[in-house]
Amino acid sequence: DVTITCPECGKQMHRVPEVIDCWFDSGSMPFAQHHYPFENEDLFKQQFPADFISEAVDQTRGWFYSLLAISTLLFNKAPYKNVIVLGHVQDENGQKMSKSKGNAVDPFDALEKYGADAIRWYFYINSAPWLPNRFHGKAVQEGQRKFMGTLWNTYAFFVLYANIDNFDATKYTLEYDKLPVMDKWILSKMNTMVKDVDYNLGNYRIPEAARVLQDFVDDLSNWYVRRSRERFWAKGMEQDKINAYMTLYTALVTVSKAAAPMIPFMTEEIYQNLVKSVDASAPESIHLCDYPEVQNELIDEKLEADMDNVLKLVVMGRACRNASNIKNRQPIGQMFVKAGFDLPEFYQEIVSDELNV
Repeated sequence: DVTITCPECGKQMHRVPEVIDCWFDSGSMPFAQHHYPFENEDLFKQQFPADFISEAVDQTRGWFYSLLAISTLLFNKAPYKNVIVLGHVQDENGQKMSKSKGNAVDPFDALEKYGADAIRWYFYINSAPWLPNRFHGKAVQEGQRKFMGTLWNTYAFFVLYANIDNFDATKYTLEYDKLPVMDKWILSKMNTMVKDVDYNLGNYRIPEAARVLQDFVDDLSNWYVRRSRERFWAKGMEQDKINAYMTLYTALVTVSKAAAPMIPFMTEEIYQNLVKSVDASAPESIHLCDYPEVQNELIDEKLEADMDNVLKLVVMGRACRNASNIKNRQPIGQMFVKAGFDLPEFYQEIVSDELNV
């Protein structure tokens, strides 16, 4: 029998020998934290049921169950709308991490070595949250290179030439009617990306959302910027150069806002330099901005489909060149394509240029 004196009121309290299961305490959390039903009724009702709860898979028979059982008994309803179950982290061979095996990774060492954004991104892109995840440095670095590195290099390209030209995005507007096909294409892809990422996140499709972001950044860097580089090198500030700057600026800011929940530090760095540094009235942080809204009028499905076909032709054409041991620097006189679609002349010119026909 233990006697404890309360430090506030001075009363003596006795601990009873019967101790209730601690899972009952955790399962009572939704109402017990507010001292409901004795007070705070409105506050409790505002927060109950919870939108979602998240724990590892072992909590299925722990917290998830105790919350559900107690809530059903007391309120005849579930205490949460969604349950996000997280799989366990394994080593690169699929073994459970443990100190005794010597295969455990210190999370702080990993954060120091690879960075928080890179580790976060690896878990998003690798597999659904509820599946076991194999964690190893090579996989983290690969994701860092394919997505984060590509995004940063595209941003660095813009910054380099914007600084050379003293380009200030706040002094111009994006005039859609004056844009060439490549600009309209990347803006269409950008809005499709925002729509797909928003849908996937809203439906807890995390890897799918991450892959949409990664594919867009790949298109932005390896197709749009690569095909548009000479426009940034032009002298003066003609309309076509303004179009290129404003289109790339819009794409970088928008994809940063869309990716901000996943890679919060890199996107904040990009936002501070591209937006906040030139617009004092902008929100203080990218994480205080609204999520991008889809401009459906800028989505051109036929344009996207035609460009997808161009990309397929270019990939297959390069494969044919490689198979014939003809390097891309060597011009060829003709190329025949057997396909179930027609391409307008503009797109044929891109294919001819890319494959040196």
